[in-house]
Amino acid sequence: MKARRSLSQNFLVDPNLQQKIVDALEAEPADTVLEVGPGHGELSAHLVGRVARLVLVEKDDQLAEALAVRWSGRDDVEVVHGDALEADLAGRVASPYRVLSNLPYGITTPLLFRFLALAPAPVRIVVTVQKEVGERIVAGPGSRDFGSLSVGVQTRAEARIAFPVSRNAFRPVPDVESVTVVLDPDPERIAALPEPGLRRLTRAAFGWRRKQMQKILRSAPGLALGRERAESLCGSLGLDPRSRPEQVPPELFVALARRLEETGFGGADAGA
Repeated sequence: MKARRSLSQNFLVDPNLQQKIVDALEAEPADTVLEVGPGHGELSAHLVGRVARLVLVEKDDQLAEALAVRWSGRDDVEVVHGDALEADLAGRVASPYRVLSNLPYGITTPLLFRFLALAPAPVRIVVTVQKEVGERIVAGPGSRDFGSLSVGVQTRAEARIAFPVSRNAFRPVPDVESVTVVLDPDPERIAALPEPGLRRLTRAAFGWRRKQMQKILRSAPGLALGRERAESLCGSLGLDPRSRPEQVPPELFVALARRLEETGFGGADAGA
């Protein structure tokens, strides 16, 4: 079936890479696997009969119908025809479960954070993403790729790039290279996150990423603490006020957001 550009469809046709991606999931026989955007079932076929249950969420009408027909005789495969950004994903699975997806380039970030917000959290998430996005996900402080995406993911999960995926492994061939990223969510870390303060802080900080943290805390829209409070906050957390956002580790962003939520953000111009 011809790929639909509107849905960012690129089908993984290399069987060796298909197996490699599925192996990275490390699924156990008792697991449920939630696969988003299964396409023609390229990865799904490596999992059918090897896990307790397989839930396939496909937005494309024709693909969803073809998948339902293909595995119509199996009680352990459920095909959900719907948009993964809107469908009830958590309600379809039971722990332990894992998430697998060749993420559409156009909606990579919202889908990734949808997976990380699932409760209960999946044991593991394996996603194939554009190379540049993968590098941003795993980037550490001090790297030019370190940003709000890095902080958002790393405060919720351990993240690593498992291996590169050549553009030639897909049909149609995309314009970019890809990587497969493995995420191991930490439920305790997620439960303790100071949300929505962390989102507000990282949005303000990386929106002014060339500014020093003291200036950001003092004046950035969404914060606007003023000089005295900004200096006090930096001092209490051991944060160098001259540091720039890309130099601040994820755990310090969390501590800073928690302190801001406890003491209140800035004035009237500090809205979310």
